[in-house]
Amino acid sequence: MEDLCFTPLDLAVILAGMNIGCREEASLLHNIWVGERSRMASPYDRDQRKLILDTLYWSHYFYDKPAIDAEFPAIQRDFSQTNRLIPTESYTNDFSDLDLFFKNVRIRTFYGNGPDYVRIKLRTLLKQYGYRRRSLQLIRYMDDCLDFYQLNTYLRGNVLCNMKDVKLDDMIIFRSKTV
Repeated sequence: MEDLCFTPLDLAVILAGMNIGCREEASLLHNIWVGERSRMASPYDRDQRKLILDTLYWSHYFYDKPAIDAEFPAIQRDFSQTNRLIPTESYTNDFSDLDLFFKNVRIRTFYGNGPDYVRIKLRTLLKQYGYRRRSLQLIRYMDDCLDFYQLNTYLRGNVLCNMKDVKLDDMIIFRSKTV
């Protein structure tokens, strides 16, 4: 389960999507560290200062990411003159892993100032992370994420559901188990 733990990179991605000010961000990072220590990657579960500094490092990277990405063709051209290439996918990767979706849901439902749920169609979720169909292995992984982050899934009308039984075009509502 170590691969499901929160990292500064995960938190920077989530915070970038929240569009909050620096004071709210600092307060949120403190609350996350206090409330999610058991789900933090090592050594961040023991060092709040390191977590905040590393998260801010990645946040600054995302702030400048459009400028860095704009220079990628020039960097490729320079490398091609020396008969080397940088794999495009490794440079422009948005760090979009499926577990990041569940991390985002947990942070937004527990610590966000918006609604205490996240809604998305299963088809949209799968497409967003590059999946074309549901496999048994994918459903198991999603169930592991739901258990680890203490989330429940519902259909419209607040009907508890299971990921393997949901139709592709069903709207899934993710809520925390403790709310």
